[in-house]
Amino acid sequence: MATISKMPGHMCRFYKKGRCLYDELLNPGYNAELRCKILVGLEDEYDKLLRQAETFKLSAEVVSELWDLRIAEHRASTGGCHKNALQGEDTYPLCSDGYEDICLLEFPRCEGICDKFMPTED
Repeated sequence: MATISKMPGHMCRFYKKGRCLYDELLNPGYNAELRCKILVGLEDEYDKLLRQAETFKLSAEVVSELWDLRIAEHRASTGGCHKNALQGEDTYPLCSDGYEDICLLEFPRCEGICDKFMPTED
């Protein structure tokens, strides 16, 4: 007897790179734990820099130089991320496992067409 397997869900609007984003797309941003740790870290660093720039009345040139230094430091310290490049290219902080500002690796694998299947909008 033949084994019956589910059809791939790649035509579903909740399917992204083999993952099911059903819950996220119904309520975007609700679960902050799904956000990309690299981008969250950069946002925190940027906010910190802006507060410091305002407190110390730094010029735009100085802030730009400091930001470049912080980017380099942040980049060197993000070794815990699975990937931080797109197809081998240097695209920091973008990632091949990212979708907007979320990490696709945090979502369940798509097992194929399911009860939540909804065709993509073209």
